[in-house]
Amino acid sequence: MKLSKLLLVVVGATALLVTLVATASARNLEDSSQTTRASWTRMNFSGGFGTVECEVRLTSSYHTRTMTKTINSLIGYLYEGEVTRCSRGSATVNRASLPWHIRYRSFTGTLPNITSIEGFDLGSEWTFREPTFGITCTVPRATSSMISSYTISSGGVTRADVSGSSPCGSFTGTLEGSTTNVTNGAGARLTVRLI
Repeated sequence: MKLSKLLLVVVGATALLVTLVATASARNLEDSSQTTRASWTRMNFSGGFGTVECEVRLTSSYHTRTMTKTINSLIGYLYEGEVTRCSRGSATVNRASLPWHIRYRSFTGTLPNITSIEGFDLGSEWTFREPTFGITCTVPRATSSMISSYTISSGGVTRADVSGSSPCGSFTGTLEGSTTNVTNGAGARLTVRLI
């Protein structure tokens, strides 16, 4: 009886130790591709007299497919940004400001099951023309930042969200949008796993 209890305790402690070691060693994230392309049918910039609504495509490149989960580490660049069409107002990406730096911010979920990854896109520069009075303003690179969040389900990236607030003239504007159109740039699904 005592031997059975002791054996049960040892097996339980071993299983717990194996779980902790496996989770502790999983300090890196691995993407299935070094390139991410996300296309929004509607990205909004608001805060002035009206909301600008545009279709936007952003393409990023990561330094490697493997990255550490270290807050503020430079993991890649957003090297291509294009406003393809606007339904309200107008917007352009200042191409001279590209590439924008991408820094790792955080992940959510309970290890080993990650449900989202977030990054800072620093140095973005946009020019918006609001739809009501036609007022144009440029969000300056020095004060602009955007947060990109990728939702992960069963290891696959299923959605990309952008958000942020930046001064634009005499007001602070907000940027937001969600899309499920996220690929590796060649149309393939992206996956993320802990290693």
